[in-house]
Amino acid sequence: KKEYTDYDIPPEALEDEQFAAIITEAEKYLGYPYVWGGSSPKGFDCSGFTMYVFKQVGVSLPHSATSQWQSGKGQKLYSSSELQSGDLVFFCDPSRSKGKTCSHAGIYMGGGQFIHASSANSGGVIVSSLSSGYYNTYFVGGMRI
Repeated sequence: KKEYTDYDIPPEALEDEQFAAIITEAEKYLGYPYVWGGSSPKGFDCSGFTMYVFKQVGVSLPHSATSQWQSGKGQKLYSSSELQSGDLVFFCDPSRSKGKTCSHAGIYMGGGQFIHASSANSGGVIVSSLSSGYYNTYFVGGMRI
């Protein structure tokens, strides 16, 4: 398990009880490994991570980024400027199934950052910026549960 400390959560976000519970749970798994199809602390894929974290705070989500995006579980947000801490974020590559499938999901932390299980590089649960590379290019929206 790697240690991650290079991120900041906006202090006002922590005043929201639901977000505080979500991020407290999510941060427990920073550095845990990426495992395709994984949905437990033994290893997570992106949607397995979001599904597991939200389940710990009483919200049931399906296990696939596309299913989560299409679930109707919350209010969809189509601009990153609308995001609030604790919202799910989704990324869809238009070259995959004509853009109808989402290839990645995470949990927005505020300040342009989100926590997610990544298969890139060494992989695992990490914090990334919405404005970097893939995430900036393929951001499709968020969902407020």
